[in-house]
Amino acid sequence: MSTSKTSEPGVVYTKSWTVDLVLDLAGYEAGRNLVDAVAVEPSCGSGEFLQAMAERLSASCRSQGRSIWECASSIIAFDLDDRAVRESRMRVASVLVELGWNRVLSEELAGGWIRCSDFLLDGELDLVALGGGVDFVIGNPPYVRLEMIEQTAMKVYRKRYRTMSGRSDLYVGFYERALNMLASNGVCSFVCADRWMLNQYGARLREMISSGAYSVEAVVDLYGADAFHSEVLAYPAITTVRRTQEQGRVVVAKVECTPSLEGVKSLTAAVKSVRMSAAVKSLEDRSTSSEHSAVRHVVVDEWFRGSDPWPNASPGRLKLLYDLERRFPTLQDAETGTKVGIGVATGADRVFLTRDASVVERNRLLPLAMAGDTRSGTLNWSGTYLVNPWERNGKLADLGTYPKLGAYLGAAREALSKRHVARKNPSRWYKTIDKVDYALVCREKLLIPDIKNVAHPVLDRGEYYPHHNLYHITSETWDLSVLGGILLSGVCQFFIECYAVKMNNGYLRFQAQYLRRIRVPRPEEIAPDQAERLRRAFSQRDVNLATEVALEVYGIDKVPV
Repeated sequence: MSTSKTSEPGVVYTKSWTVDLVLDLAGYEAGRNLVDAVAVEPSCGSGEFLQAMAERLSASCRSQGRSIWECASSIIAFDLDDRAVRESRMRVASVLVELGWNRVLSEELAGGWIRCSDFLLDGELDLVALGGGVDFVIGNPPYVRLEMIEQTAMKVYRKRYRTMSGRSDLYVGFYERALNMLASNGVCSFVCADRWMLNQYGARLREMISSGAYSVEAVVDLYGADAFHSEVLAYPAITTVRRTQEQGRVVVAKVECTPSLEGVKSLTAAVKSVRMSAAVKSLEDRSTSSEHSAVRHVVVDEWFRGSDPWPNASPGRLKLLYDLERRFPTLQDAETGTKVGIGVATGADRVFLTRDASVVERNRLLPLAMAGDTRSGTLNWSGTYLVNPWERNGKLADLGTYPKLGAYLGAAREALSKRHVARKNPSRWYKTIDKVDYALVCREKLLIPDIKNVAHPVLDRGEYYPHHNLYHITSETWDLSVLGGILLSGVCQFFIECYAVKMNNGYLRFQAQYLRRIRVPRPEEIAPDQAERLRRAFSQRDVNLATEVALEVYGIDKVPV
């Protein structure tokens, strides 16, 4: 994992308790026949996973009365760093010798198991996969943004791995290759950043997993659990995915600090129970804790399908989320005519945004609502205008018809023509990225800033056009002050905290893809007195009152932490 305080980008070593938990969740246990299984470690580093795997493999040998030499094909490990490969080989050989195996034999095994090669491109591994697949792929894949990788290699990776789309990370390709090489009933268990579960670049990977060929067994949130030997800025999680055609129950857990043995046993027992199709059918949240650790988990009866982000929630919150998703429709809804959109992106705000009303013809200026205008909770316009190149018919304005507009944009033509949107169509060099929808200006709408630490809906009564840092909500049915009260509440905050990407300092992305998924009651289900209290809460920015009424409307006692 990258974004860490290590000398090698993408490299963070895993603590032993994390390694053991990953192996336990995968079912790589000494009590099983590991000799005849094939386990792959795709990025072995200094050998944290390999040491534990060798110990368990040795115990499996002894329990069956077999020789470690029969395990020549039981482990396949990779790393691109020669030094890491040498260190891993020495570490594994030493472990085997300490366990009583012959030194020469141990060194030969370690040398054969661990290779200096690229897991994503290794040709011999292709043959292993074609030969029926592997039983386990286990480890901590590197976390490196693709733009940090040498261009030729990046193009090769993108061409081979279709899930590596957009501003992807290298670990996405590790997931794809690992899943593709699994034998029937094989399992991939990785500890990795959780960004792919939430971000757009993980959409294809999520879609692949939910395609009907795989089943998610466990998702374990490790943020704050001290899982690595160095500090990481990403949010780590363990995901365990099995190659099987039926999605079963899923164990969702949060490990809040270094766990006790009791806590780990409770979690792994739940996963084994799910694996054996004997999990408790209710969604009862079970917790275990001790003075030094806490592990919470819940067993859910279904998992998310398609490419939509996977909610990021504690076990208790996920239980509530499933309940609300079953009982209430989404915010964006054809029945109520409620839509969520984003404001205008220009690609050159320095040119298209102005506070000088004299720079172009008056009818080429559109009052623009900015995120900063919403800071107080009411819309206080800063005087910003959009220099608007669009006519009401959806066509670009003729610059000859508007000489001041033509002169103003013409002076910035060189800069405007360098934008991607202009290079695609040079004759339309002065267009903004998005068209202007004139009907939106005079519509009453709720505006929500993109990046905030709390839900912050603000009402525009139909005077302004939103900038691209604002999302807008319109409706044919809702009283927007009532809806604004619901969106101001802690229940709305709960949805966004489950769905959205976390940022530094507790900030959240209130993006359209998350806002659309919020569940809301039907307008007719809100009693008149509740509606009036929601209006008052919204106008007074009273989050406590809004939350109190929202809890009544949703029929819940509280929002769990």
